[in-house]
Amino acid sequence: MTPIRTVRMIALALALGAPLAAHGEPAPSARTTPRSPSQYERLAYDIFAELVDTNTTHAIGSAQAAGALAARLMAAGIPASDVYVGRPRPDKMNVVARLRGRGKGKPVLFNGHLDVVEASRQAWSVDPFQLTEKDGYYYGRGTVDMKNEVAVMVTNLIRLQREGYRPDRDLILALSTDEEAGGDANGAAWLLREHRELVDAGLVINTDGGVGGGQSLNGEQLWMTIQTSEKQYVTYTLTTQGAGGHSSLPTRDNAIARLARALVRLDAYQFPVRLSQTTRSYLEALKPRLGAAQAAAISGVLRDPPDPQAADALRDTPALNAQIHSTCAATVVQAGQSESALPVEARATIQCRLLPDENPDQVVATLQRVIDDPLVEVGVGFAAIPSPATPMDEALKATVAHITDVLWPGLGVVPVMSAVASDNVYWRGAGLPTVGVSGSFMDQADVRMHGIDERIEAAAFYKSLEFGYRLMKALTGGR
Repeated sequence: MTPIRTVRMIALALALGAPLAAHGEPAPSARTTPRSPSQYERLAYDIFAELVDTNTTHAIGSAQAAGALAARLMAAGIPASDVYVGRPRPDKMNVVARLRGRGKGKPVLFNGHLDVVEASRQAWSVDPFQLTEKDGYYYGRGTVDMKNEVAVMVTNLIRLQREGYRPDRDLILALSTDEEAGGDANGAAWLLREHRELVDAGLVINTDGGVGGGQSLNGEQLWMTIQTSEKQYVTYTLTTQGAGGHSSLPTRDNAIARLARALVRLDAYQFPVRLSQTTRSYLEALKPRLGAAQAAAISGVLRDPPDPQAADALRDTPALNAQIHSTCAATVVQAGQSESALPVEARATIQCRLLPDENPDQVVATLQRVIDDPLVEVGVGFAAIPSPATPMDEALKATVAHITDVLWPGLGVVPVMSAVASDNVYWRGAGLPTVGVSGSFMDQADVRMHGIDERIEAAAFYKSLEFGYRLMKALTGGR
Protein backbone atom coordinates (compact mmCIF):
# COMPACT_ATOMS: atom_id res chain seq x y z
CA MET A 1 0.00 0.00 0.00
CA THR A 2 1.43 3.39 -0.96
CA PRO A 3 1.74 6.13 1.71
CA ILE A 4 -1.01 8.22 0.17
CA ARG A 5 -3.41 5.28 0.15
CA THR A 6 -2.52 4.53 3.80
CA VAL A 7 -3.51 8.10 4.62
CA ARG A 8 -6.79 7.62 2.78
CA MET A 9 -7.57 4.45 4.73
CA ILE A 10 -6.87 6.26 8.01
CA ALA A 11 -9.13 9.09 6.88
CA LEU A 12 -11.84 6.55 6.10
CA ALA A 13 -11.56 5.02 9.57
CA LEU A 14 -11.82 8.44 11.18
CA ALA A 15 -14.83 9.27 9.00
CA LEU A 16 -16.49 6.10 10.26
CA GLY A 17 -15.76 7.09 13.82
CA ALA A 18 -13.81 3.87 14.39
CA PRO A 19 -10.73 3.38 16.57
CA LEU A 20 -7.62 2.54 14.61
CA ALA A 21 -5.92 -0.82 14.62
CA ALA A 22 -2.61 -1.63 12.97
CA HIS A 23 -2.00 -0.21 9.48
CA GLY A 24 -4.87 2.27 9.80
CA GLU A 25 -7.66 -0.37 9.77
CA PRO A 26 -10.78 -0.07 11.94
CA ALA A 27 -10.50 -2.26 15.02
CA PRO A 28 -12.64 -5.42 14.87
CA SER A 29 -14.54 -4.40 18.01
CA ALA A 30 -15.88 -1.35 16.16
CA ARG A 31 -17.63 -3.43 13.52
CA THR A 32 -21.29 -3.77 14.31
CA THR A 33 -22.08 -5.66 11.10
CA PRO A 34 -19.94 -8.17 9.20
CA ARG A 35 -17.11 -6.77 7.11
CA SER A 36 -14.65 -8.28 4.73
CA PRO A 37 -11.16 -9.06 6.11
CA SER A 38 -8.94 -6.00 6.12
CA GLN A 39 -6.56 -7.33 3.46
CA TYR A 40 -9.45 -7.60 1.00
CA GLU A 41 -10.74 -4.14 1.85
CA ARG A 42 -7.25 -2.85 1.04
CA LEU A 43 -7.20 -4.86 -2.17
CA ALA A 44 -10.65 -3.59 -3.17
CA TYR A 45 -9.50 -0.01 -2.58
CA ASP A 46 -6.34 -0.49 -4.63
CA ILE A 47 -8.26 -1.99 -7.55
CA PHE A 48 -10.92 0.72 -7.29
CA ALA A 49 -8.29 3.47 -7.35
CA GLU A 50 -6.47 1.87 -10.27
CA LEU A 51 -9.70 1.66 -12.27
CA VAL A 52 -10.85 5.23 -11.59
CA ASP A 53 -7.36 6.53 -12.34
CA THR A 54 -7.53 4.80 -15.74
CA ASN A 55 -9.51 6.70 -18.35
CA THR A 56 -11.86 4.21 -20.03
CA THR A 57 -14.14 6.58 -21.92
CA HIS A 58 -15.30 5.63 -25.40
CA ALA A 59 -12.52 7.63 -27.06
CA ILE A 60 -9.77 5.94 -25.01
CA GLY A 61 -11.12 2.41 -24.63
CA SER A 62 -10.83 -0.28 -21.97
CA ALA A 63 -7.70 -2.18 -23.06
CA GLN A 64 -5.43 -0.89 -20.27
CA ALA A 65 -7.95 -1.61 -17.53
CA ALA A 66 -8.77 -5.05 -18.92
CA GLY A 67 -5.12 -6.04 -19.08
CA ALA A 68 -4.46 -4.90 -15.53
CA LEU A 69 -7.43 -6.82 -14.12
CA ALA A 70 -6.55 -9.99 -16.02
CA ALA A 71 -3.02 -9.79 -14.61
CA ARG A 72 -4.37 -9.46 -11.07
CA LEU A 73 -6.63 -12.48 -11.49
CA MET A 74 -3.86 -14.68 -12.83
CA ALA A 75 -1.43 -13.49 -10.16
CA ALA A 76 -4.00 -14.64 -7.56
CA GLY A 77 -3.81 -18.17 -8.93
CA ILE A 78 -6.62 -18.37 -11.44
CA PRO A 79 -5.18 -20.38 -14.37
CA ALA A 80 -4.37 -18.40 -17.48
CA SER A 81 -6.55 -20.86 -19.40
CA ASP A 82 -9.53 -19.62 -17.35
CA VAL A 83 -8.84 -15.91 -17.93
CA TYR A 84 -9.85 -14.70 -21.38
CA VAL A 85 -9.06 -11.25 -22.77
CA GLY A 86 -10.65 -10.51 -26.12
CA ARG A 87 -11.89 -7.63 -28.17
CA PRO A 88 -14.14 -6.42 -30.94
CA ARG A 89 -11.45 -3.74 -31.53
CA PRO A 90 -7.86 -3.36 -30.27
CA ASP A 91 -8.86 -0.62 -27.82
CA LYS A 92 -12.07 -2.36 -26.69
CA MET A 93 -11.15 -5.25 -24.42
CA ASN A 94 -13.31 -7.65 -22.40
CA VAL A 95 -12.21 -9.91 -19.55
CA VAL A 96 -13.88 -13.23 -18.76
CA ALA A 97 -12.63 -15.24 -15.78
CA ARG A 98 -13.92 -18.56 -14.49
CA LEU A 99 -13.72 -20.23 -11.09
CA ARG A 100 -14.24 -23.91 -11.80
CA GLY A 101 -16.90 -25.77 -9.87
CA ARG A 102 -18.22 -29.30 -9.46
CA GLY A 103 -20.54 -29.14 -12.45
CA LYS A 104 -23.74 -29.46 -10.44
CA GLY A 105 -25.57 -26.89 -12.53
CA LYS A 106 -25.16 -24.24 -15.20
CA PRO A 107 -22.74 -21.45 -14.24
CA VAL A 108 -23.65 -18.23 -12.50
CA LEU A 109 -22.26 -15.20 -14.33
CA PHE A 110 -21.55 -11.86 -12.66
CA ASN A 111 -21.40 -9.01 -15.17
CA GLY A 112 -20.13 -5.46 -15.16
CA HIS A 113 -18.72 -2.94 -17.63
CA LEU A 114 -15.33 -1.25 -17.68
CA ASP A 115 -16.15 1.86 -19.67
CA VAL A 116 -17.42 5.20 -18.36
CA VAL A 117 -18.94 8.32 -19.87
CA GLU A 118 -16.86 11.43 -20.47
CA ALA A 119 -16.19 14.00 -17.75
CA SER A 120 -15.01 17.62 -17.89
CA ARG A 121 -12.32 18.61 -15.39
CA GLN A 122 -13.56 22.21 -15.51
CA ALA A 123 -17.03 21.19 -14.33
CA TRP A 124 -15.87 18.95 -11.46
CA SER A 125 -14.58 20.02 -8.04
CA VAL A 126 -11.94 17.26 -8.25
CA ASP A 127 -10.07 15.46 -11.03
CA PRO A 128 -12.69 13.01 -12.39
CA PHE A 129 -9.99 10.52 -13.39
CA GLN A 130 -8.37 10.23 -9.99
CA LEU A 131 -10.03 8.58 -7.01
CA THR A 132 -10.38 11.27 -4.34
CA GLU A 133 -11.59 10.76 -0.77
CA LYS A 134 -13.44 13.77 0.61
CA ASP A 135 -15.96 14.17 3.43
CA GLY A 136 -16.52 10.42 3.73
CA TYR A 137 -17.06 9.91 -0.01
CA TYR A 138 -14.98 8.58 -2.87
CA TYR A 139 -15.21 10.91 -5.89
CA GLY A 140 -14.35 10.09 -9.48
CA ARG A 141 -15.86 9.08 -12.79
CA GLY A 142 -17.16 5.55 -12.42
CA THR A 143 -17.40 5.51 -8.63
CA VAL A 144 -21.08 4.58 -9.04
CA ASP A 145 -21.30 3.57 -12.70
CA MET A 146 -19.62 1.19 -12.20
CA LYS A 147 -15.96 0.78 -11.32
CA ASN A 148 -16.93 0.37 -7.69
CA GLU A 149 -18.70 -2.90 -8.44
CA VAL A 150 -15.99 -4.05 -10.85
CA ALA A 151 -13.49 -3.66 -8.00
CA VAL A 152 -15.87 -5.53 -5.69
CA MET A 153 -16.30 -8.47 -8.09
CA VAL A 154 -12.61 -8.81 -8.93
CA THR A 155 -11.62 -8.61 -5.26
CA ASN A 156 -14.17 -11.23 -4.26
CA LEU A 157 -13.16 -13.63 -7.02
CA ILE A 158 -9.55 -13.29 -5.88
CA ARG A 159 -10.64 -13.86 -2.28
CA LEU A 160 -12.56 -17.01 -3.18
CA GLN A 161 -9.59 -18.32 -5.16
CA ARG A 162 -7.18 -17.67 -2.29
CA GLU A 163 -9.54 -19.31 0.21
CA GLY A 164 -9.62 -22.46 -1.91
CA TYR A 165 -13.36 -22.12 -2.46
CA ARG A 166 -14.80 -24.63 -4.91
CA PRO A 167 -18.35 -23.80 -6.04
CA ASP A 168 -20.97 -26.39 -6.89
CA ARG A 169 -21.24 -24.76 -10.32
CA ASP A 170 -18.83 -22.57 -12.23
CA LEU A 171 -18.62 -18.93 -11.24
CA ILE A 172 -17.97 -16.64 -14.22
CA LEU A 173 -16.93 -12.99 -14.11
CA ALA A 174 -17.53 -11.08 -17.37
CA LEU A 175 -16.23 -7.51 -17.51
CA SER A 176 -17.29 -5.98 -20.80
CA THR A 177 -16.52 -2.90 -22.83
CA ASP A 178 -18.57 -0.08 -24.33
CA GLU A 179 -21.80 -0.54 -22.41
CA GLU A 180 -22.12 3.25 -22.42
CA ALA A 181 -21.53 3.71 -26.16
CA GLY A 182 -22.89 0.44 -27.49
CA GLY A 183 -22.80 -0.21 -31.20
CA ASP A 184 -20.63 -2.89 -32.77
CA ALA A 185 -18.04 -2.57 -30.01
CA ASN A 186 -20.45 -3.46 -27.20
CA GLY A 187 -18.70 -6.15 -25.22
CA ALA A 188 -21.66 -8.15 -23.93
CA ALA A 189 -23.22 -8.42 -27.37
CA TRP A 190 -19.85 -9.33 -28.91
CA LEU A 191 -19.14 -12.02 -26.31
CA LEU A 192 -22.55 -13.59 -26.84
CA ARG A 193 -22.15 -13.51 -30.61
CA GLU A 194 -18.50 -14.58 -30.89
CA HIS A 195 -17.79 -16.56 -27.70
CA ARG A 196 -21.08 -17.82 -26.34
CA GLU A 197 -19.30 -20.79 -24.74
CA LEU A 198 -17.39 -18.45 -22.42
CA VAL A 199 -20.46 -16.70 -21.02
CA ASP A 200 -23.29 -19.22 -21.33
CA ALA A 201 -24.90 -19.37 -17.90
CA GLY A 202 -27.98 -20.45 -15.99
CA LEU A 203 -28.20 -17.08 -14.24
CA VAL A 204 -26.71 -13.65 -14.96
CA ILE A 205 -26.24 -11.12 -12.15
CA ASN A 206 -25.62 -7.61 -13.43
CA THR A 207 -24.15 -5.54 -10.58
CA ASP A 208 -24.57 -2.18 -12.32
CA GLY A 209 -25.96 0.08 -9.58
CA GLY A 210 -28.14 1.89 -12.10
CA VAL A 211 -30.23 -1.23 -12.75
CA GLY A 212 -30.48 -2.85 -9.33
CA GLY A 213 -29.22 -2.46 -5.79
CA GLY A 214 -29.88 -0.43 -2.70
CA GLN A 215 -32.06 2.65 -2.89
CA SER A 216 -32.14 5.48 -0.38
CA LEU A 217 -33.88 8.84 -0.30
CA ASN A 218 -32.31 11.90 1.30
CA GLY A 219 -30.00 9.66 3.29
CA GLU A 220 -32.70 7.26 4.48
CA GLN A 221 -32.27 3.70 3.23
CA LEU A 222 -35.45 2.43 1.59
CA TRP A 223 -34.76 -1.14 0.42
CA MET A 224 -32.70 -3.43 -1.69
CA THR A 225 -33.98 -3.87 -5.24
CA ILE A 226 -33.79 -6.68 -7.77
CA GLN A 227 -34.12 -5.51 -11.36
CA THR A 228 -36.30 -7.94 -13.29
CA SER A 229 -36.86 -5.80 -16.38
CA GLU A 230 -35.79 -2.63 -18.11
CA LYS A 231 -37.25 -0.36 -20.73
CA GLN A 232 -36.41 -0.70 -24.40
CA TYR A 233 -34.09 1.99 -25.77
CA VAL A 234 -35.25 3.24 -29.16
CA THR A 235 -34.75 6.44 -31.15
CA TYR A 236 -37.11 7.88 -33.74
CA THR A 237 -36.64 10.82 -36.09
CA LEU A 238 -39.11 13.44 -37.29
CA THR A 239 -38.22 15.05 -40.61
CA THR A 240 -39.93 17.83 -42.56
CA GLN A 241 -38.98 19.28 -45.93
CA GLY A 242 -39.26 22.83 -47.25
CA ALA A 243 -38.91 24.50 -50.63
CA GLY A 244 -36.20 26.86 -49.40
CA GLY A 245 -35.69 30.30 -50.84
CA HIS A 246 -34.69 33.75 -49.63
CA SER A 247 -35.71 34.65 -46.08
CA SER A 248 -37.15 37.95 -47.32
CA LEU A 249 -39.85 35.97 -49.14
CA PRO A 250 -41.37 33.67 -46.47
CA THR A 251 -43.92 31.05 -47.46
CA ARG A 252 -46.76 29.39 -45.57
CA ASP A 253 -44.90 26.07 -45.50
CA ASN A 254 -41.86 26.63 -43.27
CA ALA A 255 -40.14 23.33 -42.40
CA ILE A 256 -39.05 24.55 -38.96
CA ALA A 257 -42.53 25.78 -38.08
CA ARG A 258 -44.09 22.49 -39.22
CA LEU A 259 -41.63 20.51 -37.11
CA ALA A 260 -42.27 22.79 -34.14
CA ARG A 261 -46.02 22.11 -34.31
CA ALA A 262 -45.34 18.38 -34.40
CA LEU A 263 -43.07 18.61 -31.35
CA VAL A 264 -45.64 20.56 -29.36
CA ARG A 265 -48.27 17.87 -30.02
CA LEU A 266 -45.84 15.11 -29.11
CA ASP A 267 -44.76 16.87 -25.91
CA ALA A 268 -48.36 17.04 -24.72
CA TYR A 269 -48.99 13.35 -25.32
CA GLN A 270 -48.70 10.70 -22.61
CA PHE A 271 -48.72 6.98 -23.36
CA PRO A 272 -51.40 4.94 -21.57
CA VAL A 273 -50.58 3.68 -18.08
CA ARG A 274 -49.65 -0.01 -18.06
CA LEU A 275 -48.29 -1.67 -14.94
CA SER A 276 -46.50 -5.00 -14.69
CA GLN A 277 -46.37 -7.03 -11.51
CA THR A 278 -42.90 -5.59 -10.92
CA THR A 279 -43.92 -1.94 -11.27
CA ARG A 280 -47.12 -2.48 -9.28
CA SER A 281 -45.17 -4.06 -6.42
CA TYR A 282 -42.59 -1.28 -6.54
CA LEU A 283 -45.21 1.49 -6.40
CA GLU A 284 -47.08 -0.21 -3.59
CA ALA A 285 -43.87 -0.42 -1.57
CA LEU A 286 -42.97 3.21 -2.36
CA LYS A 287 -46.36 4.77 -1.56
CA PRO A 288 -46.01 4.83 2.27
CA ARG A 289 -42.64 6.58 1.93
CA LEU A 290 -43.99 9.57 0.00
CA GLY A 291 -45.87 12.73 0.84
CA ALA A 292 -49.66 12.87 0.78
CA ALA A 293 -49.98 14.28 -2.76
CA GLN A 294 -47.65 11.76 -4.40
CA ALA A 295 -49.11 8.87 -2.39
CA ALA A 296 -52.61 9.84 -3.52
CA ALA A 297 -51.44 9.99 -7.12
CA ILE A 298 -49.94 6.51 -6.87
CA SER A 299 -53.17 5.19 -5.36
CA GLY A 300 -55.00 6.58 -8.37
CA VAL A 301 -52.57 4.98 -10.80
CA LEU A 302 -52.91 1.61 -9.03
CA ARG A 303 -56.68 1.56 -9.59
CA ASP A 304 -58.26 -0.48 -12.34
CA PRO A 305 -58.59 1.35 -14.64
CA PRO A 306 -55.89 3.88 -13.68
CA ASP A 307 -57.01 7.43 -12.94
CA PRO A 308 -55.72 9.61 -15.83
CA GLN A 309 -55.55 12.69 -13.60
CA ALA A 310 -53.38 10.81 -11.12
CA ALA A 311 -51.10 9.73 -13.95
CA ASP A 312 -50.83 13.33 -15.15
CA ALA A 313 -49.91 14.45 -11.62
CA LEU A 314 -46.97 12.03 -11.59
CA ARG A 315 -45.54 13.66 -14.71
CA ASP A 316 -43.99 16.25 -12.40
CA THR A 317 -42.00 13.46 -10.73
CA PRO A 318 -39.93 12.05 -13.62
CA ALA A 319 -38.69 8.96 -11.76
CA LEU A 320 -42.27 7.88 -10.99
CA ASN A 321 -43.63 8.93 -14.37
CA ALA A 322 -41.07 6.66 -16.04
CA GLN A 323 -42.37 3.65 -14.11
CA ILE A 324 -45.98 3.79 -15.26
CA HIS A 325 -45.77 3.95 -19.07
CA SER A 326 -43.58 4.32 -22.12
CA THR A 327 -42.08 7.77 -22.61
CA CYS A 328 -40.77 9.76 -25.57
CA ALA A 329 -38.84 13.02 -25.43
CA ALA A 330 -37.38 15.36 -28.05
CA THR A 331 -33.63 15.54 -27.41
CA VAL A 332 -32.00 17.03 -30.53
CA VAL A 333 -33.27 19.47 -33.18
CA GLN A 334 -31.38 20.31 -36.39
CA ALA A 335 -32.75 22.75 -38.96
CA GLY A 336 -31.85 25.37 -41.52
CA GLN A 337 -28.72 26.06 -43.49
CA SER A 338 -28.30 29.84 -43.41
CA GLU A 339 -29.60 32.81 -41.46
CA SER A 340 -30.92 34.43 -44.63
CA ALA A 341 -32.37 31.30 -46.25
CA LEU A 342 -35.63 29.47 -45.68
CA PRO A 343 -35.00 25.94 -44.37
CA VAL A 344 -35.05 23.05 -46.79
CA GLU A 345 -35.12 20.50 -43.98
CA ALA A 346 -35.82 20.29 -40.25
CA ARG A 347 -35.15 17.18 -38.19
CA ALA A 348 -35.72 16.18 -34.57
CA THR A 349 -34.45 13.21 -32.59
CA ILE A 350 -37.06 11.58 -30.36
CA GLN A 351 -35.58 9.38 -27.65
CA CYS A 352 -38.04 6.82 -26.30
CA ARG A 353 -37.91 4.37 -23.40
CA LEU A 354 -40.59 1.78 -24.05
CA LEU A 355 -42.09 -0.70 -21.62
CA PRO A 356 -40.52 -4.15 -22.03
CA ASP A 357 -43.56 -5.52 -23.86
CA GLU A 358 -44.30 -2.41 -25.96
CA ASN A 359 -44.39 -2.99 -29.73
CA PRO A 360 -42.01 -0.46 -31.38
CA ASP A 361 -43.91 -0.63 -34.69
CA GLN A 362 -47.12 0.37 -32.94
CA VAL A 363 -45.24 3.28 -31.36
CA VAL A 364 -44.45 4.57 -34.86
CA ALA A 365 -48.15 4.45 -35.64
CA THR A 366 -48.90 6.26 -32.37
CA LEU A 367 -46.43 9.03 -33.16
CA GLN A 368 -47.94 9.48 -36.61
CA ARG A 369 -51.43 9.69 -35.11
CA VAL A 370 -50.40 12.19 -32.43
CA ILE A 371 -48.47 14.43 -34.84
CA ASP A 372 -51.36 14.26 -37.36
CA ASP A 373 -49.38 15.67 -40.26
CA PRO A 374 -48.53 13.47 -43.27
CA LEU A 375 -45.73 15.87 -44.24
CA VAL A 376 -43.80 14.99 -41.08
CA GLU A 377 -41.94 11.75 -41.75
CA VAL A 378 -41.41 9.40 -38.79
CA GLY A 379 -38.28 7.25 -39.11
CA VAL A 380 -36.30 4.87 -36.90
CA GLY A 381 -32.87 6.09 -35.84
CA PHE A 382 -31.94 3.30 -33.41
CA ALA A 383 -34.11 0.21 -33.43
CA ALA A 384 -35.27 -1.33 -30.15
CA ILE A 385 -33.60 -4.54 -28.99
CA PRO A 386 -36.21 -6.88 -27.49
CA SER A 387 -35.64 -7.44 -23.77
CA PRO A 388 -38.39 -9.56 -22.22
CA ALA A 389 -38.76 -9.33 -18.46
CA THR A 390 -37.20 -12.01 -16.25
CA PRO A 391 -39.79 -13.67 -13.96
CA MET A 392 -38.92 -13.18 -10.31
CA ASP A 393 -37.18 -16.25 -8.88
CA GLU A 394 -38.48 -16.49 -5.31
CA ALA A 395 -35.48 -18.54 -4.17
CA LEU A 396 -33.14 -15.86 -5.52
CA LYS A 397 -35.21 -13.15 -3.85
CA ALA A 398 -35.03 -15.04 -0.52
CA THR A 399 -31.25 -15.32 -0.85
CA VAL A 400 -30.85 -11.59 -1.52
CA ALA A 401 -33.26 -10.82 1.32
CA HIS A 402 -31.26 -12.94 3.78
CA ILE A 403 -27.93 -11.30 2.93
CA THR A 404 -29.57 -7.88 3.00
CA ASP A 405 -30.99 -8.52 6.47
CA VAL A 406 -27.58 -9.56 7.79
CA LEU A 407 -25.89 -6.38 6.56
CA TRP A 408 -28.82 -3.96 6.81
CA PRO A 409 -31.18 -5.42 9.44
CA GLY A 410 -34.86 -4.85 8.72
CA LEU A 411 -34.37 -3.67 5.15
CA GLY A 412 -36.74 -5.30 2.67
CA VAL A 413 -36.29 -6.37 -0.95
CA VAL A 414 -38.54 -5.18 -3.80
CA PRO A 415 -38.51 -5.83 -7.56
CA VAL A 416 -37.86 -2.93 -9.91
CA MET A 417 -38.04 -2.06 -13.59
CA SER A 418 -35.24 0.32 -14.57
CA ALA A 419 -35.91 3.17 -16.96
CA VAL A 420 -32.26 3.25 -18.02
CA ALA A 421 -30.70 0.82 -20.46
CA SER A 422 -27.97 -1.69 -19.63
CA ASP A 423 -26.25 -4.78 -20.97
CA ASN A 424 -29.13 -6.81 -19.54
CA VAL A 425 -30.87 -6.30 -22.85
CA TYR A 426 -28.28 -8.54 -24.53
CA TRP A 427 -28.23 -11.23 -21.83
CA ARG A 428 -32.03 -11.42 -21.77
CA GLY A 429 -32.21 -11.27 -25.55
CA ALA A 430 -29.94 -14.32 -25.66
CA GLY A 431 -32.37 -16.22 -23.46
CA LEU A 432 -30.32 -16.09 -20.23
CA PRO A 433 -32.24 -15.46 -16.97
CA THR A 434 -30.92 -12.07 -15.90
CA VAL A 435 -31.42 -9.79 -12.91
CA GLY A 436 -29.79 -6.66 -11.59
CA VAL A 437 -28.44 -6.94 -8.04
CA SER A 438 -25.85 -4.79 -6.30
CA GLY A 439 -24.79 -4.08 -2.75
CA SER A 440 -24.26 -0.41 -3.59
CA PHE A 441 -26.78 2.20 -2.50
CA MET A 442 -27.89 5.12 -4.64
CA ASP A 443 -29.72 8.10 -3.16
CA GLN A 444 -32.68 8.87 -5.41
CA ALA A 445 -32.42 12.54 -4.46
CA ASP A 446 -28.72 12.73 -5.37
CA VAL A 447 -28.18 10.67 -8.52
CA ARG A 448 -24.78 11.60 -9.94
CA MET A 449 -24.01 8.80 -12.38
CA HIS A 450 -23.13 10.39 -15.74
CA GLY A 451 -23.13 13.72 -13.89
CA ILE A 452 -20.76 16.11 -12.15
CA ASP A 453 -18.86 15.01 -9.03
CA GLU A 454 -19.96 11.37 -9.21
CA ARG A 455 -19.38 9.80 -5.80
CA ILE A 456 -20.04 6.88 -3.48
CA GLU A 457 -20.03 6.87 0.29
CA ALA A 458 -16.77 5.27 1.41
CA ALA A 459 -18.39 3.13 4.12
CA ALA A 460 -21.01 1.93 1.62
CA PHE A 461 -18.29 0.79 -0.78
CA TYR A 462 -16.83 -1.59 1.80
CA LYS A 463 -20.26 -2.85 2.80
CA SER A 464 -21.03 -3.66 -0.83
CA LEU A 465 -17.79 -5.66 -0.90
CA GLU A 466 -19.06 -8.02 1.79
CA PHE A 467 -22.52 -8.16 0.19
CA GLY A 468 -20.99 -9.24 -3.12
CA TYR A 469 -18.84 -11.90 -1.47
CA ARG A 470 -21.81 -13.45 0.32
CA LEU A 471 -23.93 -13.32 -2.82
CA MET A 472 -21.30 -15.08 -4.92
CA LYS A 473 -21.04 -17.89 -2.39
CA ALA A 474 -24.79 -18.20 -1.82
CA LEU A 475 -25.59 -18.50 -5.52
CA THR A 476 -22.90 -21.05 -6.30
CA GLY A 477 -23.43 -23.26 -3.24
CA GLY A 478 -19.88 -24.46 -2.77
CA ARG A 479 -17.56 -24.83 0.18
